Formats: sequence, C-alpha cells, structure tokens
Amino acid sequence: MTDQALIEGFLAGHTESHRQVDRWIHEVLRHPRLGLDAEVEDAAQEVRRKLVVSLRAERFRSEASLRTYVWRAAQHVAVDHIRHRIRRPRGVPLQDLPEPATREPTPEAALQRRERREIAERVLASLGEDCRRLWSLIVFEELPYAAVAERMGISEANVKVRAFRCRAKAAEVYRTAVTGTPASRLSIQEEA
Repeated sequence: MTDQALIEGFLAGHTESHRQVDRWIHEVLRHPRLGLDAEVEDAAQEVRRKLVVSLRAERFRSEASLRTYVWRAAQHVAVDHIRHRIRRPRGVPLQDLPEPATREPTPEAALQRRERREIAERVLASLGEDCRRLWSLIVFEELPYAAVAERMGISEANVKVRAFRCRAKAAEVYRTAVTGTPASRLSIQEEA
C-alpha cells in the first residue's frame, strides 16, 4: 500500500490503514528504554490525534516515508509523556496533592489584564478582514505558508509578504496604544 493510500485510509477510518499506523506507533512506544508501560495506550491515542490533525492539514510532504513520519510523531509524544512523568511527584496520589493557591487578583492586576485585553482587541479591530483571516490560518490553525497560499488562492511569496505587512501594522497599532503617541502614517495595504 502506498503512503498516500495509507494516509487516505487512515483519515477515512479504514481498519487496515489504522492497523498499519498502530504497528508503527507501537514499535516506538513499546521500546523498553522508554518505560511507558501503563502509559502506552494514552500516548498512542495522543499520537493518533496529532497524526489526524497533521495529515488533514497536509503537513506530510513525502520527504521521508510515512513510517518515518509516524515514528517521529510517536517519539515526540513519548518524550512529552516522560517529561510529564518527571515533573509529576511520584508515589503521591493526585487527591493528596495540595491545591494550588488561588488568590483573588489585585485590583491593579485586574486593571492591567483589562487594559491588555482592550489593546489586543484594538489591534485586531484595526487589522482588516484579510489580516484577521491570514492570522487565523497561520496562528490558530497552524498551517504552513504553502497550505495558507493554497487556501487563499495566492502564491506562497504573497502570503509571506501579507503576513509581514500585517505584523508591521499590528506592531504600529500596538505601539500607539501602549505609548499613547500618534502612529506614523503607514501605507500598508492588505492586498499585495
């Protein structure tokens, strides 16, 4: 089965494709040196979730085999699980851990948070619809420039130019909002 057929089957939920991908995931996660033992299935589920997100976003570029891509994803998740285990106190049941100290925010902290939120809203409002859409694809959906270009129907270079201009405009609005000085006139066009 080719990598592309395997990807399509995995995303479509075909049993044979899932079995093959699971074999590759478990080749990594069941390695004795990792010591994941009881955490293997949790880690495997996290790998599957990351693969679905990544493959749907077309981040797999066939520079290596799909098996290598799956192994890398499994390795990253395994490292994250090991780091989490190291940070978590051993031998202490969760119910016996002390509750984190919750302090009511001081009036000053609440005011600062409200001011930061207002500045962020002002910056986003000052950007045109194209910038907000571009940032949504790049920041929130975490798409690479090539995928953003394909979605927007423009070249990858154009996406980079637009992203640069949107960042410059946002930085200028932010500086103005924080310092209170009038912004210099920028001739930033959202359409490149």
